[in-house]
Amino acid sequence: MEFTKLKVSDYPAFLSLYNQTFDADQRRDYRDEHHLDSFIKEKGGKFHAFAAKDGDLFLGFLSYWTFQGYIYIEHFAVNPSQRGKRIGTLMLNHLIKEVGSDILIEVEHPDTEDNIRRIKFYERNGFRRRDEIEYIQPPYTPGKSPVKLLLMTHGDVRLNGKDDLKEMLQEVYNVNSMK
Repeated sequence: MEFTKLKVSDYPAFLSLYNQTFDADQRRDYRDEHHLDSFIKEKGGKFHAFAAKDGDLFLGFLSYWTFQGYIYIEHFAVNPSQRGKRIGTLMLNHLIKEVGSDILIEVEHPDTEDNIRRIKFYERNGFRRRDEIEYIQPPYTPGKSPVKLLLMTHGDVRLNGKDDLKEMLQEVYNVNSMK
């Protein structure tokens, strides 16, 4: 298995997995591969993505932003046919080793078996819930709904309140404050 910066040749597999994995309110609407490419170029420097591959087999991806004090994982998915093979753990370990260990991620509330499984996965990988901050993911675009989520962190992410999320909210969701 290898981890490589997301390439144009990976875009079809990325978009397919991205659209099947994340609910419409929890993802961007990339119109096509060109739109994805434009977004990556426009946000270059802060937004990054890498793919996990085994030869030509696209195993998964992790997209993240680099901010002052932490790395924010925006989207992270492993191909359903490849789950249970420690690929997700290896991807997180790659991010920690190559980029940094102070990481912030949003997760769904533990109200379904899948959501509980995801939270436990992150906890096994050194993340902890940050229940002291009530968090609602802003809509990505007009017409989408906000989503009530939980925050989890790895390492030494200093979150004393919603003000510590300002940069992330501005860059990722184009909002100036959290209500």
